[in-house]
Amino acid sequence: MAKLPQPVIDLFNEPFVPKAMATCDAEGTLNVVPKGTVVAVDDETLAWGDVMGGKTNANVAATKKVAVTAFKMQLPPVGFQVKGTFQEFQTAGALFDKMAKEVKERLSLDIQSVGIIKVDEVYSVAPPNAGKKIA
Repeated sequence: MAKLPQPVIDLFNEPFVPKAMATCDAEGTLNVVPKGTVVAVDDETLAWGDVMGGKTNANVAATKKVAVTAFKMQLPPVGFQVKGTFQEFQTAGALFDKMAKEVKERLSLDIQSVGIIKVDEVYSVAPPNAGKKIA
């Protein structure tokens, strides 16, 4: 298990930074979707407030594999990819309540659950170090 460096935590916790999540099903078919609700819970954990369910949830439940990228198009560009292992969906508790409140206030949407990801690897996706493993 890797630890998220502070700049990665900071970027993932910016509310309006674009984020995308990649998953695959048991046959290896890829799926990438925007996931604006992804946040760093701590230096070993990402979580997302699940609004729509669907293919992403089925894929992570089946394979446990997930990658999430957050990026800012600025000069210089900043971005990171976190590869991790899906742990569980939470439908109650302190984290669920916190994320439900934040998503409702920010996006006027209700969440169904909170997906939990344990961090395995962290990469830069911005030049000049794009593709470099940083944790």
